[in-house]
Amino acid sequence: MKINKYYTYFIVFNLLLAIPPAIIQTYFAPLNLIIPYFWQLFGLFAVLTLIIHLLNHTGFIKGSKNSVKTFLGGTFIRFIVFMIVILAYTTKIQIDAPKFIGNFFYLYLFNTVFEIYCLLINLRNQN
Repeated sequence: MKINKYYTYFIVFNLLLAIPPAIIQTYFAPLNLIIPYFWQLFGLFAVLTLIIHLLNHTGFIKGSKNSVKTFLGGTFIRFIVFMIVILAYTTKIQIDAPKFIGNFFYLYLFNTVFEIYCLLINLRNQN
């Protein structure tokens, strides 16, 4: 996939991903379903997804052996960064656990699915 096409997909994906929390925060504010600093976490997830895709894209350009290394390295770095974020967030902010798990995995799951989708598009284009 061309990098410009990825940027388009990335922007559309993040806009679509931001709609449900924005609606919940606006129309269901008394229920308090969105955790504090949700939008900062949203930005962190978006930036890390972008960085990891750019690393994977660089690996694909360099060759198949490098693509595997960059994908696994990016996945490992992403996992470690998010575990550090969870540790820092839960120690600094008093949270409601089910709310945090729901918000965090909403972001983590959809960003991971998007990353895998883009990876599959890249792999299909090579064949």
